[in-house]
Formats: sequence, structure tokens, C-alpha cells
Amino acid sequence: MLEKADMSMKAKARILIVDDDVTICQNLSRILKKNDYVTVITNSASEGLQAHDAGEIDLVLLDLHIAESDGLLIAEKMLRSHPHIPIILISGYATIARAVEATKLGVFDVLEKPLDRNRLLITVRNALYRGNLEKEIVRLKDETLNRYQMIGKSEKIRQVYERIDKLADTDSPVLISGENGVGKELVATALHARGRRAAGPMVKMNCAAIPPDLLESELFGYARGAFTGADEKKPGRIERAAGGTLFLDEIADMAMSAQVKVLRFLDTGEIQKLGESSPIRVNTRLITASNRNIPDLIREKRFREDLYFRINVVPIHVPPLRERSEDIPLLLDHFLDVLSQKNGVPRPRLAPQMEHFLLKYSWPGNIRQLRNFVERITILYPGELVDVDKVQALFDETAVPAIAPGALGPLKDAMVEYERHYLVAVLKQTNGQLTQAARVLEIDRANLYRKLKRYGIDAAQIKKDANTTASKTPGDSD
Repeated sequence: MLEKADMSMKAKARILIVDDDVTICQNLSRILKKNDYVTVITNSASEGLQAHDAGEIDLVLLDLHIAESDGLLIAEKMLRSHPHIPIILISGYATIARAVEATKLGVFDVLEKPLDRNRLLITVRNALYRGNLEKEIVRLKDETLNRYQMIGKSEKIRQVYERIDKLADTDSPVLISGENGVGKELVATALHARGRRAAGPMVKMNCAAIPPDLLESELFGYARGAFTGADEKKPGRIERAAGGTLFLDEIADMAMSAQVKVLRFLDTGEIQKLGESSPIRVNTRLITASNRNIPDLIREKRFREDLYFRINVVPIHVPPLRERSEDIPLLLDHFLDVLSQKNGVPRPRLAPQMEHFLLKYSWPGNIRQLRNFVERITILYPGELVDVDKVQALFDETAVPAIAPGALGPLKDAMVEYERHYLVAVLKQTNGQLTQAARVLEIDRANLYRKLKRYGIDAAQIKKDANTTASKTPGDSD
């Protein structure tokens, strides 16, 4: 028989009881209901499997010697179809060998009859906790994969997918190479999320963004009093990633002194915090990335050859977007959906000739540039038809300013001029709307205000000019 669960009660979990002894089922159900659980009772293996496969079950209490069947075989079928629903076996005469066999199969625990009430409730609580934890891990894993989704069907990107699948469940160091903006961080995230370390932390660090004098303390941590300002003990990023993955982006920019210590960590699995005399063991997988040619740096004595051999056990090269242009339509469609939802605006429509235009463009900034481009048109032209003229104007306004003869000078001056030019271009495109401009630039409004003040850019005048242009009729003149 199949007893339907009482759905009127506020329950913590739904527990399926599978036992051919009706009295035992009723006693178990009574104990569990008193502790605010919902129960589903079945008295045969076939009914138990049917209820289990119907879903909405959080835990199974299964008789090891159910009539006309073997509890272990039933447990195996259940775990094969729903591996994250824990199973507790109950038996009147379970042998040690059968208990060991059940544990190897993946059963949470084996309880002997007559059941002790307190042990039953403790085991149920612990099994549900582990089941919920595993479900949360799966949810977070899926969420991570969706957030860092890799899009493409070209042969080159399929080769990247295949390499990820082969390496995800290993602990081998991986070096990811490729130009800026190709998605090296996406590859690192996929390696972590698809592997056995997915339940552990993934810690990321851009070596180029950390000042050289702080990089070692960031990586390895320090003891209290190790240096001026070290008021308390702090774990480094390698230690914080224990049980998971550390992703070091732009590792080619790491100082030689830090390279020596990273090499030692890879060789021994040990790190030594600044200010401490004894090393500690850390179980952390290392994934690195670089957009530079490391063998060239080795020849220039700027990168250790032995470290290169250790981090480059299995390389993954991510191709630039220009080498997989057939993926551009898929990426466009994906980014238009995601970024329209993110900004809460209707999705822009692309004119038929747009795809040809975008396929011809070289995309020097790769996928990052394509994504930023889609976000700009999403913000600037929500729900509108976007044609080549609008896009060409956007590319023209954000292009690098032409260099006049005799105007060459220090690089820092050129970078300042480009940033000023780009800020003006974005403000014009957003009609002087500072909130939209900050969103396109991916900076906060306060930072944008500071930059406008630094460069003497009059955002109010740009907004006024935009409003004046928009209000003109065909009969108006300049």
C-alpha cells in the first residue's frame, strides 16, 4: 500500500519508508511525524522505487531484507537515479560484510532492529544535512557554470571544451594561455566547477594588480608582527583555497622572489607564512594564466624555467575571437539576452546586415570587447532596431584618436588623452546620462565624477547639447 504524505503540516523534509512490515512502518512514521517530518510509506520494492522516482523525496529508510527483493539492489537503483538523496538501511540481522558493502555502494548508514529512537533521529538529521549540502553544491556548481558559461561551437573552442573535460577531475597544474579578453578566467572557473574540487573554494588573484612588495604576503599570508602594520595573523590566498583551487592570472608578472616560493609549494605542498619559522601543508590545486609568451621571458631571465615546467604540465590555449568568427552570432545572441535582463530593458534587434559587419571586424579586445559592445547597444538602443550606421558611429567615437605628426610623447600622456577621449565618447553616446555612462564604463558614479573633474569634462554641457540636438525639427538650422 502507499500512504500519502500529510501535506497540511509544516515539515522539514519528506522521508520515504520502504518496509514490508506494516507495524514497523507505522512506528517509524509516528516517531518521524512527532519530529515534524512528512512520511511516505510503501510496503514493497516496486512501490518504493515508484515513490522514489516520483520526486520530492529527501531521505529513504529502506529495509535491507524486503520481501522478494534485496535492499542493496533497490538502494543501488535509487542511488543511480538520484545520487543526492541519502539512504539509511534498516535490518534485523545485518552482517558486517553487508554493512561494508552498503557503505561502499553509497548508503549513508545501516541501523539494526529494534531501532533506538534517539539514534534513528540523529542519523536521519545527519543524513538530511549531508543530502542538503550535496544539493547545495550541485546548485552552486550549476549556477557557477551558467554564470561563467562558455559559448561556441567552432572546432577550436570544442578542443578547449575537450581539454577541460579531461583535466577537470585531476589535480595537475594547468597553464591557460591566450590574448586579453579571450576568456581565460572562464576556462579556469570551468576546470574548478566541473571537477571534484567544486565543493571547495575557488580563490582568484591577478598577479599584475598586486604591488610586488605585497604579493608574497597576499599569496602566503603572514604572522602577527611579521612587519609594520601586521596587527593580526592573516592566511594567504593559497591557504584560503585549501581543498579547492587557486587561480593566478597574469603569472608572468610575478616577481622572481615569489616565483621561487610558488615553485617550492608545487614541489612540496607546503607554504611558509611571513614571520613564521615552520611550514604548513596545504591541499590546493594551482591554475595559472598568462597573455604573454613565457619562453621569451625565460630567455630574458625574467621568469624561472623550472617554474614554467611545473605550471605547464597540461596547457590550454584559448583562441582569439578572430580565429573562431563562426562563434560570433552565438555570442551575440547570448549577450543580448543576458545583458538585456541584467539592465532591465527590452532586447535590441539587429538589422540583417549587422552580422556581416560584425563578422568582418577583427575584435582586438576579443570576447570582453564584444560583451562590452553588446552592453552599450543594449543600454543605448533598448528595444530598437540597431543598424550599421549606429554601430559604425559607436566604433568611430570609441576608436583610438589619430596621432598628428610631431605629436609623439610619453606613453602616460597618450593614455591620459585616450581615457579623456573615451569618456567624452561614452557620454555623447549616453546623451550625458551619468548613470548610464557609469554602467557602460563599469565604474561607479563617484569614480566617474572624479574622472570628469580630473579631465575638465563638462557632462552637463554634453547633456544640454544632446537635448538640443534631439529637440530640433527638420526645419531647424544650426
